[in-house]
Amino acid sequence: MELTDYFEPVSADQEYRLGEKTAFGSFVDKHLPGGNLPEWEKADIAILGLSEYRGAHKDNSDDAACQARKCLYELAATGGQMKVADLGNLRCGKVIDDSLAALRDVMAELMAKNTFPVIIGGHKSLTLAMFRAYEANNKTINITAVDSRPGMGSDHYSGIGVTEQSYLNSIIASKSKYLFNYSNIGYQSCFTNREEIRLLEDLMFDSFRLGVARDNLKETEPVLRDTDLLMFSMSAIRQSDAPASLSPSPNGFPGEEVCQLAWYGGKSERVSSLALFDWYGEYDTRYHTAHLAAQVAWYFIDGFYKRKDEYPFNPAKECTKFIVNLTGADNDIVFYKSTRSERWWMEVPSSRLPKSMMVACSHEDYQNACRQEVPERWWQVFRKINS
Repeated sequence: MELTDYFEPVSADQEYRLGEKTAFGSFVDKHLPGGNLPEWEKADIAILGLSEYRGAHKDNSDDAACQARKCLYELAATGGQMKVADLGNLRCGKVIDDSLAALRDVMAELMAKNTFPVIIGGHKSLTLAMFRAYEANNKTINITAVDSRPGMGSDHYSGIGVTEQSYLNSIIASKSKYLFNYSNIGYQSCFTNREEIRLLEDLMFDSFRLGVARDNLKETEPVLRDTDLLMFSMSAIRQSDAPASLSPSPNGFPGEEVCQLAWYGGKSERVSSLALFDWYGEYDTRYHTAHLAAQVAWYFIDGFYKRKDEYPFNPAKECTKFIVNLTGADNDIVFYKSTRSERWWMEVPSSRLPKSMMVACSHEDYQNACRQEVPERWWQVFRKINS
């Protein structure tokens, strides 16, 4: 598959601190005007700018992607031997479905060659195209969205189809066998009706209200560790920190916390794609939101280069085993603590699968089991794989 025709080159004015060899941009192989597409097959990470906003009822614009790219280039290089290719901005199709198909095809090709796609710009309805890329590669996945809304709204508009509030409905309606779990981190009750939460519970999906997530941010790390497709909506961030978000709100994650979530996601060996959606460059006074989006991407990439090679988790390798007997229960719960990273996993038995499923968990889950409380994370997966 030839990717050149899919992309506009990076603008020639996308400079970084010229002369500074430690700037992030100096380690990026760029698709420049008049030049060839970078050798993305040899890169660990490929940056894709998106300018598709028709699902959010806006004119298409590459401002967000270009501004965030410039801000990212100016940051310090992360640790490790970075191998990053910037493919440029994905061309928009005549209709939004053409853009969805193009993103699906490009992502599927990148992931098939083990190049990690980092998507910057556009709106979250494009999550549907990301999911279809996994389908094209016949891979069952978990999706996690850091978002102020669960993504299950039903606002379909003539000529547009899937929109920013309904992408999850579109995935569910397809009855795809490739979606195992969906998690939302940071939804706000004032934007979410009860039917949406009830449907998430009926489907045995996970949701973490903003206040719950912020009270114990570390408890989101196991969710991110068991994620394949990770999407950040800039609308999950409070308006003071991301004023150009498509759905601004005075409440939300502060910038430093969303960067922490991104770092957790980057360290997860299972996460295989990242998207930063939902801000409009024309609203972004002094590039305030672009600077934050660039830092979210930076912390993710920093975590990416600190991975410990623990996926898939092997319980016979560099770990300590703990068995907790629950009084009156049919099953003991078996926990493992990695001696390499000090992260925790637990076994969830299944009568339908050939062996138990290894699920990321936290030390708090182990402590709850020791208090004779079945961890909610264990119970959720147990119901799903035994129903």
